[in-house]
Amino acid sequence: MKELEFAIFLSLNGQAEEAISFYQRVFEGRVLFKISNKEFKEQLNSAMKLPKGQENFISHSIVQIGALQLQIADNPIYEQMNFTQGNQVSFSILPQDLTTAKRLYEKAVQEEKVKVIQAPLENEFADFYAIIQDPFGTIIQLTKEKEVDPSKKGEPR
Repeated sequence: MKELEFAIFLSLNGQAEEAISFYQRVFEGRVLFKISNKEFKEQLNSAMKLPKGQENFISHSIVQIGALQLQIADNPIYEQMNFTQGNQVSFSILPQDLTTAKRLYEKAVQEEKVKVIQAPLENEFADFYAIIQDPFGTIIQLTKEKEVDPSKKGEPR
C-alpha cells in the first residue's frame, strides 16, 4: 500500500486544454480525469460563481505520464493568486532507456514554442540529459540516468 503519492500541479490561466494536449502528444500522457468549470458547477456545486468567459476553463484534470500524475487546471490555486508564467515549477521526465529519451526529446522540440535550454548531452549522472521549456513556461529536464538506484548514485563507476 502506498502511503504517499506525489503529483505536480500546474495552474495555467486559460491554457490548460492546450497543455493537456501537449503532454499527451509529447510525453504520451493519458487523461484520467478532466472537468470544466461549467461541468463542476452543474455536477458538484450549483452555487459556484463563474467569471464571465471562464465557463469552459478546466477546473481540474489529471494526466498520467508514466508513474507521475500531472494535475492541470486553468483556475488559480487560491483566489488572490497572481498568475506568473515562468520557471517556479519544473519537473523531470525519467525514461528507462536511451531510445525513449531521444524519441521524447525529438517529439518535444518539434512542438511550436518549445525552447531548448540545454541540448542533449552525456554527463556524470546521465547518458542523456536535456532541458526544455514547454509552451507554458515550465522547465522540463529529460534524463536517462546512468544509475537509477538512489542508494548507488554518486558511487564511482
